[in-house]
Amino acid sequence: MTRYSSIKKSIDWIEKFENQLTGDEIWDDKKFADWLVKELGAKDEPIAVEKTKSNPKIMLNIFFMYKYASFYSRKIFKNSVIYSIDDFSFLASLLPDKKMRKADVIRKNVAEKSSGNEVLKRLLKQNLIKETDNPADKRSKLLEITPQGFKEIDAIRNQMFNMAALVDGNLTEEEKSNMLNMLAKLNDFHRPIFDLNDENFINQKLGI
Repeated sequence: MTRYSSIKKSIDWIEKFENQLTGDEIWDDKKFADWLVKELGAKDEPIAVEKTKSNPKIMLNIFFMYKYASFYSRKIFKNSVIYSIDDFSFLASLLPDKKMRKADVIRKNVAEKSSGNEVLKRLLKQNLIKETDNPADKRSKLLEITPQGFKEIDAIRNQMFNMAALVDGNLTEEEKSNMLNMLAKLNDFHRPIFDLNDENFINQKLGI
């Protein structure tokens, strides 16, 4: 294509765009750019990634995101009674006024029994949660958040919202929605495996 034919084509596009403007609409560079992309049917070409190479990258990037969130959260918890993002998650799972068994709180937070019990012991010791009798089962106790727990959550609530926005980074609203759907799909896949904890199945999948 010659330089002059390119100029003519550009003029034709501009004229076509202006002809579809209605009412008091005026020229807008961004609108024209968006219209032209749709007009040409232009799409970003997906980057080809070999399947065998993409799997470890997905795992590593999810792990890195957790590390980034932990890094940011430590700045917040440095001035709080709440010890870590895990402690915050356990505490928040009892909001607004839930009463749950220890095992259910641990399971809800996707924690193993030993590490989950350590978090609960710490929260009990700090008087952020308390134990009450379980009317449905005299052998077990129910956990609930204390007024002190509410106070500590409220003290860092805005900072946690700010951290969530920081973790979202530069994603658009559409990208956030797509990522949320994908993460929910992954959670639905992994949750039954975690809950069932079938050693034979997991070992087989891991090649152990």
